[in-house]
Amino acid sequence: MTNISKITPVNKKKISKKYEFTGEMDFVTGLILYRIRALRDFGDVKAGDLGGYIENESNLSHKGNCWVYDKARVFQNARVSGNAKVKSFFVDVCGNARIYGNAIFEGMLLKDNAKLYGNAHVSNAVVIEGNAKIYDNARVTDHAHICDDAVICDDAHVGGNAKISGAAHICDGSRVFDDAVVCGALISGDSYVHSAASLTADDHIWDEAYPEFGSEDDYYRHEYYADCEWYYDDDSEYENDAA
Repeated sequence: MTNISKITPVNKKKISKKYEFTGEMDFVTGLILYRIRALRDFGDVKAGDLGGYIENESNLSHKGNCWVYDKARVFQNARVSGNAKVKSFFVDVCGNARIYGNAIFEGMLLKDNAKLYGNAHVSNAVVIEGNAKIYDNARVTDHAHICDDAVICDDAHVGGNAKISGAAHICDGSRVFDDAVVCGALISGDSYVHSAASLTADDHIWDEAYPEFGSEDDYYRHEYYADCEWYYDDDSEYENDAA
C-alpha cells in the first residue's frame, strides 16, 4: 500500500487595503486618474481622509504608511511605497519614478527613472528627472532642477534655482544655491557653492570650500579656497522600501 501525504498549503496573511477610489476623477496626458480615500487609520492619515489622485493601485502601495496627499498626482509606472509621502496641490510623479523609505516629495515634478528615498525631503517647485537619485537626509528646495545621472545624498542641500546635471555628485554637508550650475562635478565636505557659480566634470570641490571673490571678471570662475568659515557660517536663511 502506498501512503500519499497531502501537503496543506499555508495561508498567507492577506494585506488589508488601506484606500479605495472615489468617484472623483482628474485627467492628464490622455489618462484618467482617480481620487483616493483612506479606509483605515495609518501614520497621520485617518479613515475617511481624502488623498490625491492615482491612475491605478500599482501607483501606491497598500503596505506601510505611504500616502498621496492633497491633490498630488501619481501615474504611469510611478510608484510610492514604504512610508513615503507625496504632498501639495501641484505635484506630479510619473514615468518610472520611485519614492520610498521615509522620503517626502512636495516639489513639482518627479519623472523618468528618478528615485527619492531614505529620509530625503524635496519641496517648493523642484523638478527631478532622468536617472537622478536623492537619498539619505538630502534636501532639495526652491526651484532647483536635478537631472541626468546626478546624485544628491548624505546631508547635502540644493536650492535657490540651482541646476544639477550630468553625473554630478553632491554629498556630505555640501550646499549649492543661488543659480549655481553644476554639471558632472563632485562637491563634498562642507562646501558652499553659490552666486551663479558654474562647475563642470573637471571640478572637485571639497572640505570647507567657498567661492573666492576676486575681480569682477573672476566672480563666476571656478576659484575656491578652504578654511573660510568667516565668509558664511550661518545657514539659517535656508532652514525652514521600494516594492
